[in-house]
Amino acid sequence: MARAPSAPGKTRLAADLGQRRLGALREALLADTLETVCALPHVDVAVFVTPDGADAEVLALSPRPVPVIAQRGQDLGERMRDALIELIERRRYDAAILVGTDAPLLTAEHFDDAALLLRTRGGVVLGPADDGGYYLIGMTTVVAGLFDGIEWGSDEVLLETMRAAERLRIDACLIRGAYDIDTIADLHRLGRDLHLAAPDVAPNVRRYFRDVPNAR
Repeated sequence: MARAPSAPGKTRLAADLGQRRLGALREALLADTLETVCALPHVDVAVFVTPDGADAEVLALSPRPVPVIAQRGQDLGERMRDALIELIERRRYDAAILVGTDAPLLTAEHFDDAALLLRTRGGVVLGPADDGGYYLIGMTTVVAGLFDGIEWGSDEVLLETMRAAERLRIDACLIRGAYDIDTIADLHRLGRDLHLAAPDVAPNVRRYFRDVPNAR
């Protein structure tokens, strides 16, 4: 689930970075996410993008050609639900996993954990984010009700989703946590964490820190 780097977004970072540096960061985050998912074996990748008409911008950052599909829906929940319906019900995949593009420390192990739980438990798999949301959601069958009544953008998105799963009697499993890049504090944290991470993690964001003045 991606927003074109040239489109407005991440308003909480705009005041600290300015539009040029923020655009460069969004581009680096998208490029790293695409590199991670395109390297996964035996996985078909599709990018659900907003706004419409951003296909060329997304494909220019992808290591290989991938389908680019317009997001549909008024809020994030509707867009994720439509993406899952597209993959599971229309395209007939056995399972689908959605991630955003703002969790730069995402690795193949996160997807392996989610895929294993989907194979063995079914239901829904969630990757909890430090801000109270989730950075990953996976299903084998679309459970549309999981996206109803959620206050998107709040710090209770994960909790509300878990409660919805309980009401719907859906088995909800959690994998390891991660954090999104939404604030300047998150960006500073990422700069510190990349010093400790393997050198092949988030290469485009590393380049952003090196090349963009005052990125940290």
